[in-house]
This record gives sequence, C-alpha cells and structure tokens, in this order.
Amino acid sequence: MVKESLAGKIKRFNEAVDKYISQDISPVKRLGLFLDFFYEYKFHGAYLQDYIQYEFYKKKAAERKNFIVFGKLLEIMRICNNPKHRYIFDEKPVFNKTFSNYVGRDWLDMEQASLENFQQFLEGKTQIFVKDPEGMFGKGVECINTEDIVNVEKEYLRLKKNKALCEEVLVQCAETNAFNDSSANTMRVVTLICADGTVRVMAGVIRIGRKGKFADNFHHQGIAALIDVKTGIVKTTGVDRDFRRYVVHPDSGVPIVGFQIPEWEKIVETVKKAAMIVPDMRYIGWDVAVNKNHDIILIEGNPGADPDVTQIPDQVGKWPEFQKYLQQICKMDSK
Repeated sequence: MVKESLAGKIKRFNEAVDKYISQDISPVKRLGLFLDFFYEYKFHGAYLQDYIQYEFYKKKAAERKNFIVFGKLLEIMRICNNPKHRYIFDEKPVFNKTFSNYVGRDWLDMEQASLENFQQFLEGKTQIFVKDPEGMFGKGVECINTEDIVNVEKEYLRLKKNKALCEEVLVQCAETNAFNDSSANTMRVVTLICADGTVRVMAGVIRIGRKGKFADNFHHQGIAALIDVKTGIVKTTGVDRDFRRYVVHPDSGVPIVGFQIPEWEKIVETVKKAAMIVPDMRYIGWDVAVNKNHDIILIEGNPGADPDVTQIPDQVGKWPEFQKYLQQICKMDSK
C-alpha cells in the first residue's frame, strides 16, 4: 500500500469538508478544522471518517471521548480477540462450517467442490448468491439466476478459480421483507464475552436495503437504525452513508422508527450461544436474519465489527459501555 502524502491527506480532508460540512468555509476556519482533526488523529486515534461521521466538528472534547474511533476499535480487538482464530470469521467457508448449526441454508465451497457437487447444488434453485470468501462491507457478492448459466462446466471452473462461496438465497420473513424485497434485511447484533464468561449484547442495529439492491450493508447504500436491545424495538430514525435520515423507508414507505424486530428474544439467545463456540473471540458483530419460517439465521460474524452503525444513528458514543468490561478482561488476563 502506498503511503498517503500530507498533500493527499489535506486534499481528502477538504473534499470531506466540502461534501459533509460546507463549501462556504473561510480558509482560516478550514485550517482550524484541519488542526482540530489532526489533534484527534494524533492523540485519540480518530481517522478522518470518524471525525466526519461522528460530527466531531460540532462536539466538545467530553462528547468526543465517548466514541469508539478507529484507534479504540483496535484496542477492543487487541484485548478481546485472539488473532490466531480470526480466520474462522474472515474466511466464509470456515465460518459456515464452524457455525453449521446456525447457518440455516445450503452452501458450497467451490474450492473444494467437484463439478458433480456444483450440479447437485444448482438443482431446484432459481437463484444463488456467490461470495468472495474474504469479502467485506457487502462487496464481492454476486446474485446469479441459474437459468442464465448457459454452460455449467464453464461457470463451475470460473467460480472454482475464484475460490467462491455459493449459497442458497435466503427467503426472509414477511415483516423484514416489507421494507425491501430485493435484499435480505438483516440485524447486526454485537456481543461481548465478559471476564466472568457471560455474554452481553452490546448493541443491535437493523440494516435495510434500497429498492433494486440485493445487499443491505451500510457501506452498500443501505439504511441503518438502532434497536433497543431490551425490547427489540427500533428506537432511532434510519440513516444512510450520506447521513440522510428516514422515519419511513424511502422506497416502500414502511415505518422504521418503532418497528418491532421479529423474534428478538430468539435472536439474542442465538447470538449468545454462537458467541461461546469460539470463546477467545470475545468481540463479534453478528449479521442475523429471520427466515420465512421465523428461524434465526446467521449470515456471518465480524471480529472487527465497525462501530459506525451503532454510533451514527443516535450520535452517541458507545465507548463507556465497553470500557468497564474491557478493564475487567484485562485484570483477569493479567493474573
């Protein structure tokens, strides 16, 4: 990776200011903002995206210190997660095998599959999802109509070369489908295994796709809103990556605020059980769906779950909620 020059950093900063703050800022005030950002970057580990998305330019130091910026996310992962086991979550075929009791859908690791395996996998399916085995942020995902596969052997060789993961298309429950029927609209549920071995749900977010999109990911033009973890009710407006806010879904008109997540208690129970399968990976953001039969389905687990979707919707930092548990884990580990 080429190291970004100072001139490059300043250019990127100015572009962000123009897009998200204002183009009508005097050079003196713009310089002040840059110095303010640089201070946060140098001493608190806040990256430019943190500074913009958490509106640090509006906040006092007391508010800023409560946010999980990139530097603090690295600290959470360092304290909580064994790097030797990160591959279980980063490599999607390994994740599906490890959490096979919770995956709830047919899947095929093309690196290991024979042509016969692939042919059998396609039987009875009108669509399949094809994923980059190490893809992130909803990228590297392809939806294929099986009737469009003219040459099965040629498609098999292409997917095998790419070491792709093929999955059955999830049919979601009617409640989440009402928001947007072109994507699986999922929940991100963040768990933390505490020093005493109990699993706490630290945050919950519903992520909703836009019309015609098959990914609901926040980084893929999706909408995110916070869930009250005690009740399973959506408690904030939805927000997208351009910080536009929505009381109702902009395409379907279905209300976001006040939406009751279906089977919330079962979701919490499922992620708590799943969290204990790899107990030295204490911090995981689970992507969860509810299928048409109201079964709880794990899509994936994220050991470096970005806290953006849990802090942008209400603009409240979540670091204090983690800090006391992290201190207890550190004390336990030092004994």
